[in-house]
Amino acid sequence: MWAIFQPTIHFITHRILHVDDSPHRIAMGVALGLLAAWTPAMGLHILLALSLTSMIGANKFVALTCVWVSNVFTAFFIYYPNYLVGWYLLSRFRNEQALTHEEVVVLFKDLFAFDSIITCFYRTDFWQELLTLLMNIGAELWVGGLVIGGAISITAYFAFYHLIKWYRKTYPHRRIAGHG
Repeated sequence: MWAIFQPTIHFITHRILHVDDSPHRIAMGVALGLLAAWTPAMGLHILLALSLTSMIGANKFVALTCVWVSNVFTAFFIYYPNYLVGWYLLSRFRNEQALTHEEVVVLFKDLFAFDSIITCFYRTDFWQELLTLLMNIGAELWVGGLVIGGAISITAYFAFYHLIKWYRKTYPHRRIAGHG
């Protein structure tokens, strides 16, 4: 069972916990990378993470590695809950709805189906459908992404801050230099 998590544990212990930087800067890098990953800024997550880490002084290397949580295989699992939370919150302030939940589910399934992404990723109709989806539910995706991403980021900051402090005290190994 634990063999499934072995690559993730190895990555965290060797690429995050050993970075030669303060626990605060590393934990902020994790938090800002995850926040950027949860936004619907597809294709711009790296630039968003770099901008946020530059403004706040967080670890850029760690943030960039955390951005990759959002990818073609996880997009549906990130963006659909974002949409639901955003729709719920925004529906309290407006009466009309651009699309029904069923239409949104069909669009998400069509866009983020594995065979669709592999075969259509480089075709203009894929990007036109994605643009149509974002035009119709972009506000919901942003609101939901910032709420869920914010909650995940805050939790990740405190969890990684304390994990780094504990790990370094318990296992004082050599750190990876030059990733700040």
